[in-house]
Amino acid sequence: MSLMTFVKDFFEDRKRVLTDLELADMGLSRADYNRLVTSKDGTRHRMEVLAARFGVTPAMIDADHGMALELAQTCGHCVNAKACQNAIDLGVDFDTSRCPNASIYADMAPDSLTS
Repeated sequence: MSLMTFVKDFFEDRKRVLTDLELADMGLSRADYNRLVTSKDGTRHRMEVLAARFGVTPAMIDADHGMALELAQTCGHCVNAKACQNAIDLGVDFDTSRCPNASIYADMAPDSLTS
């Protein structure tokens, strides 16, 4: 199992506890794993929607495993997750200044890479 497969799918099978060998293979500590599996529902979707506002694709997020993990952990425990999800559900813009990952998405944006 790759880290990105885990990050994408961990919300679907929260009851399964990974072995120490699986965690080591993915470069995750038990604390990182526990933080991921206790994330709020819809984390990956919120990450992708907010990243898209900056022109960042899921593939760009997944290109750096450590960054993807950091983004998922931050989003999964964000105090603004409910407001963000409500904005997504209603189809309205969410103020990106309320997103703790916004500066990372801005740095990852394709136009910022050529600057």
